[in-house]
Amino acid sequence: MVASDCDLAVQRAHLLTAAPVSLRAGALPSWFRGIRTQLAFLSAGLRTKWSRAAEMKLRDLIHRGIPAYCTFMYRVDTSGSDLHMEMLREALLTGSAKWFARATQFGRRHASFPLMYDWDEFSTYLRKYVVYCLVHFDPLSRAPTLPLLPCPRLRYIDYVEWLPSAGIAAGWSSIRHYAGQLRYFSKVCGFGDIVDSDVAGHTVWQENFSANVRVERSPRGGDSPLRPWHLRRFVLAFPGRSPYDKMMLATCSLMWFTALRAGHFSPKSATEDGQKHLIQWAHVHPYDAVSFTVPRPAAHFIVPSSKSAQAESASTFTTATCCICEGAEGDADEQRALRLLCPVHALERWRRVAPGHSRYICCDPASGLPILRTRFNRELRAALDVALGYLPDADRAAIIKGLSAKSWRSGAGTAIVTATNAGFVAAAFLGHSDPKVTKQYYHKGDDAESFSVVGPLTSQFSGGPSQAGRLHS
Repeated sequence: MVASDCDLAVQRAHLLTAAPVSLRAGALPSWFRGIRTQLAFLSAGLRTKWSRAAEMKLRDLIHRGIPAYCTFMYRVDTSGSDLHMEMLREALLTGSAKWFARATQFGRRHASFPLMYDWDEFSTYLRKYVVYCLVHFDPLSRAPTLPLLPCPRLRYIDYVEWLPSAGIAAGWSSIRHYAGQLRYFSKVCGFGDIVDSDVAGHTVWQENFSANVRVERSPRGGDSPLRPWHLRRFVLAFPGRSPYDKMMLATCSLMWFTALRAGHFSPKSATEDGQKHLIQWAHVHPYDAVSFTVPRPAAHFIVPSSKSAQAESASTFTTATCCICEGAEGDADEQRALRLLCPVHALERWRRVAPGHSRYICCDPASGLPILRTRFNRELRAALDVALGYLPDADRAAIIKGLSAKSWRSGAGTAIVTATNAGFVAAAFLGHSDPKVTKQYYHKGDDAESFSVVGPLTSQFSGGPSQAGRLHS
């Protein structure tokens, strides 16, 4: 017999109100005992020295090894006075699927956030908190870090101070988002705000955050900018002969010229949720445009946003780009490179040979499946190794290490600003509503780029021979 919505609601509610799980080592759930050895190995490594590779292995272990809706991970306080707990109590008393659905949703994210554990539904901020709790979990300690909630104040402080040494290379301006979502998570689950009982103490700690925690400053997103001359040499790595070359050239060109995010081309996971923002052929609308007085073919992109915050408000990201090789000057090699890297023509060349069963622009030519981010970054770095072959090994390795798929947006923003465009131009191109975000995003130019703006900066001083004479007198 198929269970009704009401039956499912009551069954899930029982999971939330089940008896607390003992944290004695012998009472650990069977699934935890199954991953304990791997967990201990990865946790020890991450406590000693954080590495992205080790954390990604731990995240994969969490995803595969921990069942959804397990009370061992966290419980809610059904006696809490907040609205979600009131709706949950009503669901428990009446068996109402409606009130259970209301209590277990947040915007467009259903079921597990904020009242249930489910890794697939957790936000990026809360996944980091899950990683922290598992890395530091010891069932025999005085204050074990599982279940996730309630979160004591000292655990909250330790977690937030751990973030800058665990891959979040930013100051309080970015860390506060992780802290804020954990506090909000605690409130919605019935435990109240973690720090409300001592706002003054929390304020003092926050003001001294940078003094107490070593903050690793790095480009926004943790990636160095891709430079135009790096992109230009990608034609050496992908000469355009095979379908794979055509796909990669089109993808690399579009990432640079459209400001679409890495998440529009390559997902972090193969889940339905992970792939929902991928750009599809149906999102591309060709048209004709005039740029620099030259008629050029162009493409308009109307795609879902790759930022979860924008997805919550159902906004749509639109952008456009046009041909860069029509009417361009240069020798034969330069002309060939422009034709291969032209975003409109490169996309059309790839479309002609792309697998017809695949909806996605960036995909494996053989299978038609999206290319996951880890492999995508690996392919980009391998291409850079070929493109920058003229550099000494150590210099080339240092450049490649700092680049990933995110570097295209950062590099494009940098190129716009260092070409003496106003910051708001780059902000509009990158889709930033606040130019202050753009200011944190782009990278200041090197000496050569600084010298290139001397002409525009001094042009107003030369108003004529007489003025020029007075300036030099």
